[in-house]
Amino acid sequence: MARIPLVTRDQIVEKEKPAYDAFMLSRANRPNIGPYSLLLHMPEMAQRLEALRIYLRDEASLPPKLQELVMISVAREMSCAFIWYAHAAAARQAGVRSDIVDNIREKRALADLDPEEQTVVDFTRELLQNRKVSRPTFDAATARFGQRGTMTLTNLIACYAVLAYNMNTYDLEAPAHPTEKALTM
Repeated sequence: MARIPLVTRDQIVEKEKPAYDAFMLSRANRPNIGPYSLLLHMPEMAQRLEALRIYLRDEASLPPKLQELVMISVAREMSCAFIWYAHAAAARQAGVRSDIVDNIREKRALADLDPEEQTVVDFTRELLQNRKVSRPTFDAATARFGQRGTMTLTNLIACYAVLAYNMNTYDLEAPAHPTEKALTM
């Protein structure tokens, strides 16, 4: 169980109730699992972070397969079981090979990645481990994805890192996935 309970509308300060209502309407019902079950304690922030996440997911400069590879790489680097739960199967469906997904989960060496996959994994790992990327890694990303794609990559990592920081801080557990093994810490 998370360290804080789900928030109800009655617990929201009056000035943020319109943001709460709008967020709930956008989700068709109350988010009762996942990062927004936590972030909705601050509905304006939840709304803004969700807008950023949706914007980045719709950005064409980084294809869905590579976006999903970023997300599972963030999940692994940050030991965030919920992001893993939400994106491991989606990564496979988007075209990430099963051995890559399994090897990321188990922290095993990755082999035979295509150049775009290798660039995304290297960039994600460097940014999260070192809090910056080296010039060669930056140049490789820019050569593959252009300036816009590199900015999309950077901010997709940052957006999912924010979600992971919140889920890890508040100890949000991931439910069992019907087809994916859980992320081991």
